[in-house]
Amino acid sequence: MAINLKNRPKKEKKAAPKQGHKIVWFTLIVILIPFLIIGYVILTSLGGQNEPVVGNRFDSKDLNPAITNDQISQVQTTIASIGGVENVEVNLKSATLRISIDVSDDANADTCNAIAQEAYNQVNGILPVDTYFTNTEEAKMYDLEIDAYNFLLDDTHTEGQVDIKVYKSGAGQVVTQNMTEAKDPELAGQLIR
Repeated sequence: MAINLKNRPKKEKKAAPKQGHKIVWFTLIVILIPFLIIGYVILTSLGGQNEPVVGNRFDSKDLNPAITNDQISQVQTTIASIGGVENVEVNLKSATLRISIDVSDDANADTCNAIAQEAYNQVNGILPVDTYFTNTEEAKMYDLEIDAYNFLLDDTHTEGQVDIKVYKSGAGQVVTQNMTEAKDPELAGQLIR
């Protein structure tokens, strides 16, 4: 007997459930997450835009004893009386006592170095280094920076500048450096080419 394939009842195919809308929503959510994070960051940063950032890197135990304005004035007057000094600027910012000494324009490196060392000794007499510029186990103290220079480079002064820096951090030792001479002349020569 021959089987009639044409008249055979057709099985109904079950249609697969459509999953398209779930994939679309999942994709939209994945794309939307970074935009929400960026939007949140922008909104929170705009909220504090007109307020200064306030902070203090020192505790109540730090910088004790404090350097007073009278001591700063005394340091300036004492250093100004050193021979060969034309002008002195002393300021105390960010817990660093910075002293800029303008020496006569014809001064050489030895003269600037001698004046910087004398200024360091004068500061040590007024503000003892062990007390004011040396950290202790309990507290951080000030830094000291002394610059003695003969002139600043400009149209009238192009060569022969000398800048001697004496630096004492609260955590370190006294360092004296000629800022106008390279520590490694060979390396400096390679870089200047």
